[in-house]
Amino acid sequence: MPEVADLPFKEAIDFYRRKVNLPTKSYTDLWEGMHGPAFVVAGAQQATLLSDLREAVDRAISEGTTIEDFRKAFDKTVARHGWDYKGGRNWRSRVIFDTNLRQAYNAGKWEQANAAKKQRPYLRYIAVLDSETRPEHRAWHNTVLPIDHEWWRTHHPSCGWRCRCTTQSLASRDLKSLQLTVSEDPKVEWVSQEVKTPQGAVTVRTPKGIDPGFGYNPGIAGFGHGADLTSLRNAPRFEPIMPLDGGDAVNLPELPVDKPKAKLAGYARGNEAKMRATLRQALGGEEKTFTDPIGAKVVINQALADHIAEDRKRLLDGRERFFPLLGEAIEAPAEIWVTWARDNTTGRVLLRRRYAKRFELEKDQALILVCDCDNGRWSGFTTFAGAKARTLAGVRQGRLLYRR
Repeated sequence: MPEVADLPFKEAIDFYRRKVNLPTKSYTDLWEGMHGPAFVVAGAQQATLLSDLREAVDRAISEGTTIEDFRKAFDKTVARHGWDYKGGRNWRSRVIFDTNLRQAYNAGKWEQANAAKKQRPYLRYIAVLDSETRPEHRAWHNTVLPIDHEWWRTHHPSCGWRCRCTTQSLASRDLKSLQLTVSEDPKVEWVSQEVKTPQGAVTVRTPKGIDPGFGYNPGIAGFGHGADLTSLRNAPRFEPIMPLDGGDAVNLPELPVDKPKAKLAGYARGNEAKMRATLRQALGGEEKTFTDPIGAKVVINQALADHIAEDRKRLLDGRERFFPLLGEAIEAPAEIWVTWARDNTTGRVLLRRRYAKRFELEKDQALILVCDCDNGRWSGFTTFAGAKARTLAGVRQGRLLYRR
C-alpha cells in the first residue's frame, strides 16, 4: 500500500466505521481478533481524544489523505487534549496511521474476495520483495490456496507491525496466466513468545514469522467467513473471548443499591401474548431507543420478546416483571462492561456491552442487562437474587467502560 491511502473502497470503510471506540492502557489490552470490532489507540483513554484520532484516520481511509495530513491532525489532537503518549512523534503517528489503514484495507480485500469466491476461489499471498521484507513473508510470496483454507485464518495480512503484504483473489484461469499452481498445505510452525503487559509478562503462541497479536484474519474478525451473521438469539454458537490479561474484574467493590423509579409489571405466567403486551407497555410502543451515560444507543423492541419466547423456561421464569426497569438499567447503570465473543460458524468477533445495576427490591435482586454492542442490537437480560460482588463475577468480565 503506498504512502497515500489509495482506498477508498466500500468494504474497507465499512470495516472501519462499524468499530466501537474503546479506551485502552496498552496495546495488549486487546488481542488478535478483538481488534475487529473495536477502535483503540494504546494509551488513549479519553473519549474525545479517541474520537479525534479516529476522525483523522477515517479521513485517510475514506478520502485518501496522506501520512503528512494525518500528522498535522495528530499534532493538533495531542495539543488539544494534552496527551502524553509513548514514543517519538513520527514513530507513534506512523504506527497509528499504518496499522489502521492496512488492517482496513486487508479486511476490505477479504470481504471482496469472500463475496466472489464462487468465481474466484483462490487467494494469493503477495509480499513486497525488498530488503525490509521479513524472511518468512518472502517465503510465503505466491502461496496460492483456496480462500476457505485454514491457513488464511492465521496468515492473512497484516502479519505484523509495518507489514506491507497483501492478497489477490484469483480464478482458475488467472493461475494459468500467472503461471501459478495451488500450493501444498503450508507447514505452520508455532512458537512461544513473551509479551509484556501492564500486569506482567505473558507467554503467547503465534505462528513463526507473525508478530504477537497479528495471528488472525482481520477480514474474518470484521465480516465473517463465508456465512451470514445470525442473531445473538442463537447464543450457543458464540464463544467468549477473554483479554490477554484477563480483563479488569479484580477486587471490585459491591454495586451501589438503587431504588427503582418504575413499578414492576405483573406476571404473564407463560402467556406469550401477555408477555409481549407487557413489553409494549414498558416501552410505550413497539420499540424504544435508550442512551447510556457514555452516549451509546440501545434499541429495545419485540426482538426481546422473541428471545424469551424461544425457550419455555424463559417464558415461565417471570422476567417480564422487570421490563419497566430496563430503561433505568441502560440510562443509569452502576457499571458498563464490554466483552468479546466469536461466532463459531463465521469467525466474526462481536463486541458486547453489558450493563449492571442493583435494585433495592423485595428480595434484594440485582438486574443485569446484557446487550450486543454490534449496531446497538438487544441481546437479553437476567436477574440475580442477593447479588454480592462474588455472585456477579461471571457478569463483570472484559473491560470496564463506565462506573458511576
